[in-house]
Amino acid sequence: MNKFLQILFIVTAFFVIGCYSNYNYNNVDYSRIDIIGPENSSINSIIDIYSDSIDSKLDNVIGFSKGLYTKDDYSNTKFNSSLGNLIADIIFKQADSVFYKSFGNNIDFVLHNHGGIRSSLLEGEIKLTDAYKILPFENELVVLEITKEIFDEMVLFLNNEKFPHPISGFTIMNNKGEIDIDKSLNDKFFLATNDYLLSGGDNMFFLEKNSNVYHLGYPLRDAFIDYIINQEKIESKVDNRFIRNE
Repeated sequence: MNKFLQILFIVTAFFVIGCYSNYNYNNVDYSRIDIIGPENSSINSIIDIYSDSIDSKLDNVIGFSKGLYTKDDYSNTKFNSSLGNLIADIIFKQADSVFYKSFGNNIDFVLHNHGGIRSSLLEGEIKLTDAYKILPFENELVVLEITKEIFDEMVLFLNNEKFPHPISGFTIMNNKGEIDIDKSLNDKFFLATNDYLLSGGDNMFFLEKNSNVYHLGYPLRDAFIDYIINQEKIESKVDNRFIRNE
């Protein structure tokens, strides 16, 4: 397929999609496709119409951030970050709701990967494009059924990491994982994470030892967007959920 036909196919696809009355852009991933090569003014004028439309949708304001939140504001002692905590807590809230409706159980813990966060959340208006910058990967939320032994292995792994991986639903104090007394009586736990880690991503091979996997059919980025839209203002901070020996 030559270059002109490729461009024509892209433009036609956008036109056909736009013809459906029930089309909802919130359910579609938007990204710019840059054309490299000799310019053609007539083709560029057509492309500009659709690129401007995409940019306009990505500029939609979906919330407001009370401060600057980043994955890099941790210390050697307080081994957690403001943005990592926010995302882990969002996963907990959003995944727990879907998991309970679909499978009748509640989430116990959340684990996300530090490297899955690729940008900071700036103070002020939060736009749709910010969600794509912060969470650019097409990851979906999954829930793993794990044992206490796997939980302990996870805590050991997190203690030995160079960067803090976001967690929620439990704390790590001086190398020891701490959970609620009621939860400690369980013989199995439900851990929400993303499907990249499910297959041992970022060397988290211990997650492959799960006894069951529940696919929520809920993209991580959608969970982030849904949460932002439903909150008046977004705020987070470095806290005491992960305290590590100096």
